[in-house]
Amino acid sequence: MIDKEILENTFKQITESKTERLITGFNDLDTVLSGVEKGNLIVIGGRPSMGKTAFMTSILYNFLKQDKKCLVFSLEMGISQYLKRLIAQVGEIDLFSLNDSEFLDDRKKEEIKTALDIISSFDLSIFDDTYKLDEIYQKIETEKPEYVFIDYLQLLDTPRKKQRSEAITNIMLDLKQTAKENNCIIFISSQLSRALESRCDKHPMLSDLRESGDIENISDVVMFIYREEYYKCSFDEEDYALNKGKAEIIVAKNKMGAVCTIELLFRSPIAKFLEPVHYDVF
Repeated sequence: MIDKEILENTFKQITESKTERLITGFNDLDTVLSGVEKGNLIVIGGRPSMGKTAFMTSILYNFLKQDKKCLVFSLEMGISQYLKRLIAQVGEIDLFSLNDSEFLDDRKKEEIKTALDIISSFDLSIFDDTYKLDEIYQKIETEKPEYVFIDYLQLLDTPRKKQRSEAITNIMLDLKQTAKENNCIIFISSQLSRALESRCDKHPMLSDLRESGDIENISDVVMFIYREEYYKCSFDEEDYALNKGKAEIIVAKNKMGAVCTIELLFRSPIAKFLEPVHYDVF
């Protein structure tokens, strides 16, 4: 029999405590993820070039604007490269111009300086040289962030003697424990199996989690990114134009809420996800 005190404390927690709601900056997504709490582990999956880093950075930027303390472990990009992504989103500056100084006039340079001034005011730390879980844990324990972003799962160091699926499972278990012990939410991106490319319907499914181990079981939330324009760009110009900028965020697993698909807008020049624009019809 469950102790009466535990039951009473649970009642108080439900009825009296004010749990801080997760605000990603995307209204429909926030409604679906309203049950997500500190200590949760969120996986964001997608095929290469689908926008995993862009989506994570968009959520990160929305948190930073709320004065949240965030940590980023950029395993694929160096700090300066990752900062360019953030500058593009903050200043709404074309990434192409950030990668070639010949396209920067005085006005653009001022826009970059302004974006960097904004970024400097954020409570943000970025690490590009941390691939071991114990090092990640130490930095989280020291920095005490509210939100952690790891880009991406398959680049984390794993013991060579272990099978890949077993090593991925152990990583996920350790990250889940880390989130609990440090009372933070960890977002981690993951590659998906290329097997989905052979399907007619290329919308991701939970079974597509690459070298999955127990990613699906251990995570609290699994989201997939799907952009139809990625597959239509070289086949049907009319179909491509129809789908240009449209993105689907598929909430495939949600321990404390519903699963569904949410539509967002993806602006590829600045690698940023935004709320879709809706027009009233009269």
